[in-house]
Amino acid sequence: MLVYYSDVFKKHVPPFRHPEAPDRLDYLVEGVLEAGAVVKEPEMRADAWDLIYAVHDKSYVDYVKRICERGGAEIDGDTYISPGTCDAAALSVSAVANAIDKREVALVASRPPGHHAGFVGRALTAPTQGFCIFNTAAIGALYLGEGVAVVDIDVHHGNGTQEILYAKDLLYISTHQHPATLYPGTGYPEEVGEGRGEGFNINIPLPPEAGDDIYVKVVDEFIIPILRQYNPKLVIVSLGWDAHRDDPLGDLNLSLKGYLYAIDAILKLQKPTVFLLEGGYNRSVIKRGTKALIRLATAGEFAPGEAQTESAPGVYKRFEELAVEVRRYTGRYWRL
Repeated sequence: MLVYYSDVFKKHVPPFRHPEAPDRLDYLVEGVLEAGAVVKEPEMRADAWDLIYAVHDKSYVDYVKRICERGGAEIDGDTYISPGTCDAAALSVSAVANAIDKREVALVASRPPGHHAGFVGRALTAPTQGFCIFNTAAIGALYLGEGVAVVDIDVHHGNGTQEILYAKDLLYISTHQHPATLYPGTGYPEEVGEGRGEGFNINIPLPPEAGDDIYVKVVDEFIIPILRQYNPKLVIVSLGWDAHRDDPLGDLNLSLKGYLYAIDAILKLQKPTVFLLEGGYNRSVIKRGTKALIRLATAGEFAPGEAQTESAPGVYKRFEELAVEVRRYTGRYWRL
């Protein structure tokens, strides 16, 4: 498993104390080195900005570039741009496109994150851009085109990815804390896509405090059956470590065992898979999760170092109610 990393990704620098800060990558790299992975410096592509313009509105991309040139600014209550943001974002897109070209299993250890960024930045009904600038997962998906699947494992719904892919016949599956309880407030089961994309947008909301026992069922009963029917050429995983029980910004109750169960099931499909760093703000979880991911991908070692979490009866009952909703809408298009 190759890990694409550059210090350029740390040049996206907050102007104030912020959970999405450059030191997230320091902990990630520690996990990479402890796992013994190969670290590759990504090469900036000549077409990096063309790939960004192909997905995002030109006026928005130009706006971001102007702010980079002018020294940076806070663009909403959650999201900032610094002088180095544009270089970091363009190199991130380059790394993803290069990994896709090579059809390999890779981790793109970059920032800024992207799954909340829509066509013009703020996506759907979200109040902010949620720390995101350009949607690297969606850019990668549209770069490859037909046959790509995006699986979003983050405590937050990937509203930007949904917006960009909503009318495309490219598979998008998102698991996330129920939108009535957490930003960005979207990601309900009835949001199934439109036009050519109808049926290809799959939202699986989870009740707060959902544990690994619930997540195993989600993987076995929804994610993997749908992926097998779609039979992707390549899988992009928007990987946020913030569904972990120790993350400060979410209320799910997953352990690394739940994460590895999902990742292992995806890897067993034996498709090229590109993991992108999205959320995750507990630095220890980032480090330990990255190490466990790499050991699983390179040596088949399933070693989460944490016991499986179990959901309280009331939480499990609420999940069963939500699962009925997911089946009602998703079952129109996929055998479940």
